Amino acid sequence: SVRNFYTDSPMHVLQDGGFIDFGAICVLPRYGCTFEQVPPENSRWNPHSWLLRFHRVAKRLGTTYVIYLEPDVLVRGRHRYPPAFDAGGIYDNFNPQIHQETAAYMEKLGRKVNPCFKVRWRHFGLAGGSYFRTAAI
Repeated sequence: SVRNFYTDSPMHVLQDGGFIDFGAICVLPRYGCTFEQVPPENSRWNPHSWLLRFHRVAKRLGTTYVIYLEPDVLVRGRHRYPPAFDAGGIYDNFNPQIHQETAAYMEKLGRKVNPCFKVRWRHFGLAGGSYFRTAAI
C-alpha cells in the first residue's frame, strides 16, 4: 500500500527477525526499494542500537523526513499536512516512561543541534506509522 501513495519516495525494507529474503522483490520496478536483513533484538529498554540502525537508514534515504512503518501498519493515503515537530506518533501512555537519564542524554545530544531542544514526551509512541525529521534522528 505504500507505493500506491508514495510512488517516487525512497524506501528501505529492514527485516530484523524474519527469515524471508525480500531482496528480489525490492528490486522490482513496482516496489523500487532497498532491502537489508539484520539480527533480531528487543531494544525496548535500551533503544540505542535501534536508533543507530534507524539513523543509518535515514541518512541513506536522504530525505527530510522518514515515515517508519511496521508490518501491522496500513497506509491509507498520503500525509495531508507538513509535520509540525521533529517526530510524531501514537499517544502511548500505557507503557513505562524512558528513564530520566536517557531523556537527559537525548537532550544533551539534541542541544548540540538546537540549544532549546527538550524531550517533551518520555513515553514510547514512536512506533509504526510515526514520522521523524532525519536531522533529529
